[in-house]
Amino acid sequence: MTKRFKKGLGIFGAIVAILIVILIAVPFLFKDKIKQVVLDIANEQINARVEIGDFGLNLFSSFPNATLSLKNVLVIGVDAFEKDTLLQAKSASVTIDLFSLFGSNYDISRINLDGVSVYAKLLADGKANWDIMKESSSTTQADEDSSPFNLSLKRITIKDCNIVYDDLQSKMKAVISRWNGTISGDFSASETTLKTNSTIDELTFSMDGIPYLSKAKLSADAALKANFDNMTFVFENSRLGLNELKAFIEGSFAMVGEEGMDFDLKLNAPDTQFKDILSLVPAMYTDDFKNVKTSGTASLDGYLKGRMEGESYPAFDFKINVDNAMFQYPSLPKSVDNINVNVLVNSKGGSLDNTVVDVSKFSFSLGGNPFAGSVRVTTPMSDPNLRFAANGTLDLGMIKDVYPLEQGTELNGKIVADMSVATAMSSIEKEQYEKVSASGTLKVNDMVYKSPDMADVKINDAGLTFTPQYVNLTSLNVHIGQNDLSATGRLENFIGYLLKDQTIKGNLTLRSNYFNANDFLSEETAEVEADTTSFSLRDIIIPKNIDFVLDAGLKQVVYSSINITDMEGAMTVRDGILTLNNVSAKALGGSCKVTGSYNTSNPEDPKVNFALNLQQVSFAETFKSVESIQKFAPIFESLIGTYSMNFNFNTTLGETILQTLANLAGGGALQTQEVKVENVTALTALSSALKTDALNNFSAKDLNLPFTINNGKIDTKPFNINIGSGGSLRLEGSTGLDQTIEYKGTVTLPKSLANDYINNVPITIGGTFTSPKIGIDAKSLATSAISSAVSGFLDSKREEGEEPVDLSAEKAKQIERLRTEADNAATKLVEEAKKQAAALEEKANGAIAKAAAKVAGNKLVEEAEKQGQKLREQAEEQISKIE
Repeated sequence: MTKRFKKGLGIFGAIVAILIVILIAVPFLFKDKIKQVVLDIANEQINARVEIGDFGLNLFSSFPNATLSLKNVLVIGVDAFEKDTLLQAKSASVTIDLFSLFGSNYDISRINLDGVSVYAKLLADGKANWDIMKESSSTTQADEDSSPFNLSLKRITIKDCNIVYDDLQSKMKAVISRWNGTISGDFSASETTLKTNSTIDELTFSMDGIPYLSKAKLSADAALKANFDNMTFVFENSRLGLNELKAFIEGSFAMVGEEGMDFDLKLNAPDTQFKDILSLVPAMYTDDFKNVKTSGTASLDGYLKGRMEGESYPAFDFKINVDNAMFQYPSLPKSVDNINVNVLVNSKGGSLDNTVVDVSKFSFSLGGNPFAGSVRVTTPMSDPNLRFAANGTLDLGMIKDVYPLEQGTELNGKIVADMSVATAMSSIEKEQYEKVSASGTLKVNDMVYKSPDMADVKINDAGLTFTPQYVNLTSLNVHIGQNDLSATGRLENFIGYLLKDQTIKGNLTLRSNYFNANDFLSEETAEVEADTTSFSLRDIIIPKNIDFVLDAGLKQVVYSSINITDMEGAMTVRDGILTLNNVSAKALGGSCKVTGSYNTSNPEDPKVNFALNLQQVSFAETFKSVESIQKFAPIFESLIGTYSMNFNFNTTLGETILQTLANLAGGGALQTQEVKVENVTALTALSSALKTDALNNFSAKDLNLPFTINNGKIDTKPFNINIGSGGSLRLEGSTGLDQTIEYKGTVTLPKSLANDYINNVPITIGGTFTSPKIGIDAKSLATSAISSAVSGFLDSKREEGEEPVDLSAEKAKQIERLRTEADNAATKLVEEAKKQAAALEEKANGAIAKAAAKVAGNKLVEEAEKQGQKLREQAEEQISKIE
């Protein structure tokens, strides 16, 4: 080997070693930069917020393949979806051939998804949270100019993944929990066989609030022969499982045009047992279902054939038959026997209005009591045509002998049905009752349901009688916990309400001895109700498809902390609005009448608008029972007596009581013949400032207090309170939701505190109810006192016969006499003013009165000096004239 060759070999070895080091080092040296680039690109391209907990790039372990991995990935929506997480992934990785990055065919060998959760949401207006790609003209141009993009994907591995599809437009929701499996195949080939072996632990599907599947187990072991050029797909030896039911699917489907699909599929389950069919019933598929004994024969088959495009659908036919079956739980003494079921759902294709749902037979025997029924529905889209019948007796007390009830659950009573209905919906809508056949009765007697999770339910008796025009509620007597309710009346459009969610109308008479509304709040609402900042009425939404006229007579109703008795009056429930028309009741120690409405026609913005007339209700009971009074008028806690009030108000209900009160607007007037006021902090502080106990505890008579409420404040117009011994308090001002107070007024002092010069004290009250700030308007107080003192002094001089000097009558006298008398009069005036000032201070009682007297005395002397100077100036004027 030559030296040159050895040298070249050494150089090559060094280059290879450097490349290996680079392959190892690059993911670590540039990890943060690559992660930031990925985030920047993602956030630039999509209308969502992307977060990545960790980022990995492995170039060495599988070279020339590279594995890109992401951990703790979040894709969070914006705008209308800002609270929704579209995607959350514990980890996700992609393995790709590095050399394929330099061409148009990306060779991805596998994708691994672990702990991925997807939440797909479609709003009622059609907006979808997965529509997050930003539109870009440059991107569009690039797409037009670029070469075709090919993806050579070989395998997808799914581990513990979850998917939620929530369609608010069609009121449809599907939940897939714990999906595990694989999908394999060459997605880049023209023809390939796609294989999947997957399991879903729980599949839940509901539409219009009806659960069609609840936590069902789903499995698939399927092979799909795919032709991507023609977009045709053929099932080969494919098996599907739903709970215990296993069925084979065969046939094909193909994409046609832009939106069409052709189907030719068959479903059959040749080895089906009754137990497999029974597993499809959610309530039956419990943990110990595998031990249930069954017998009888069952079959399931169906097909789907034809084109689906636009509003046109393929033909289909699905049948379920059960003959002479039974089931029995091994731990229970009795069985359900003679089970026979024939179900057919089919359509000749085209419009979904061609669908026929026919349960021609549904019968069983429970404890020797047979029960049978049938249902047939045709033309379900345009004009549902219904045939329904039920006949038999259900002894609810025997349920525990055939079905394992939860521990602590008790069920008793009997349901007796003998009824039939045959009608088209159009006949009911057009009130063509001659075309409606409806007859029979449904009765419930002595029904008891007890459960650890809720209050005991007892239905002493309930009866419905069916006629073509209406359903008579002949009796209803229910006890729920301590609550009781009885009703009789008539219901119209009962069938339309059940089948098409139309409006049910009724005239009902309601009676109750005790009804506690707090017992019927949801757990979430009850927890919120415990918080003093809550307002739970917002959680009560009145359905729009109920139109009831109610004649209510309720002896005792409890809501929140308010105890109401002898409630009577007319109420209506219509279009999502509860209206009360002069409903009377006894509450808060007195009586009341209510007229107004609780409006939830817009559930997002519920409103109330009421007029209240309260008569002789208790201040103490009001404060204890009504939370809004505790916020707006805490002074009620210190008032003893009763009051009457007319109050009109309206508000929009908020999430909390504070939000609701902030929206409150209204006004009224409060009157009371006599109320005793004790230990009001603001008045106690005022008493302290005036050096008197008169305002600590006093009784006020014939109080009339007009007020308005707006913008979170209650404003009171001027009102007077007599405080005894000739004293009174006149106030006006406002109280805020934060219990801040802002009042001004005048205290007329009792005779024991007043004198000739000070009897009215102007005041201000600020701060809060618990920490008031008292202010005295000293300027107004001094001005008033001065005016009284000066007037009194001059009046006293006149009474003594000493009129002020009239210089005009002394024109003929000598100038010296003018000056002497003027000076003597001025001096005497000042001396008298000083004596009077001293007398004012001596008579004053209390710190504030003495301070005011001192100011008034000083002002009196000052006025006397001005008057004296004026006398001298007048004398000089006369002297000038004489001269």
